[in-house]
Amino acid sequence: MATIKAIVPVVLVLVFGGTAPPDSDAENRGGEPQNSYYAAVFLNRGHVSGGGISNLGLFRRGLGDTAWSNIYRRNLFTFGLGLWKSGSTTRQYIAAGNGLHRSDDGRKTWRVLTDWRTEEVLSVALDPVDSAVIYIGTPFGVFRSTDDGARWQKKMSGMNSWFVRKVIVDWSNRSALFAGAEDDLYRTTDKGEHWTPLHVGVPGMEAVVQHPADPKHLLVGTSDDGVRVSVDGGKSWKEGKGLPNTAFYAVCVSSDKQTIYAGGYQTGLWKSRDRGFSWSLLWQDPEIEAVYAIFVHPDDPRHMMVGTSGQGIYESRDGGKIWSNIGLKGCHVKQIELYP
Repeated sequence: MATIKAIVPVVLVLVFGGTAPPDSDAENRGGEPQNSYYAAVFLNRGHVSGGGISNLGLFRRGLGDTAWSNIYRRNLFTFGLGLWKSGSTTRQYIAAGNGLHRSDDGRKTWRVLTDWRTEEVLSVALDPVDSAVIYIGTPFGVFRSTDDGARWQKKMSGMNSWFVRKVIVDWSNRSALFAGAEDDLYRTTDKGEHWTPLHVGVPGMEAVVQHPADPKHLLVGTSDDGVRVSVDGGKSWKEGKGLPNTAFYAVCVSSDKQTIYAGGYQTGLWKSRDRGFSWSLLWQDPEIEAVYAIFVHPDDPRHMMVGTSGQGIYESRDGGKIWSNIGLKGCHVKQIELYP
């Protein structure tokens, strides 16, 4: 089964409907900043077919808006997003094709923190307490900065594969992390100094999720063989039953903490109610080649969004019974978040 790789695609172009021009004043409307939806776009069919205007980068849609605005870099391959917030301090990160970008002033200005050694940054993970500690997953391994992004060190001891798509911090122990690589899922308990393989049993870690209510409950989407689940911290793994044997790029635990969703290459959207051991098809549209991102509203588990390959974003407000396209048509959407 052919799969779609996350590394340097050919970029995009015109977004057909559902977009608006960049809006630099939206953050200040009505006084205090309000939550908005943010979407990371890393490819667009218009660019692939030879269109003249790229429309990649970071998009925003306010809660009361109906259109998405490109607010940063129309030509930036955008693979992932990250947010660090404590009190009045907020920092937003973009994992992108030319490095790690950060804004410290409410997305008014940005700067690139990495150098030529990292090139593409596929994911970013942030220490929840110390804002100076940052981890990134790249095609050249895991890198760590302990000085706010000024300097970076490669942290690969114990890893057999350099290509790391996803890095996450263990929410129950900020010295522990998980890294999804080409050959296996790895874990460290000393902030990346040493890594141990968790022997998932199949290669190609596309998505890595730790259950928000149980730190020992892990789920990974693989590049060719469905979803694997562990409930003992990675000591043993089970195959998710009922899923097609193909790539699963997105896995998401619902805000109800009971339901898990997964999607990937020609899969549609799947649902599990037993911690990921068995699955049933929730929704599928023949026009959608792949599901790259799944978002569930933190306050309403019936409100969902799905980022797709070339068809933009679909939304359901009834738990997945009825879906509608809400914009970014033509875009490949890698991540959707609700941020202040």
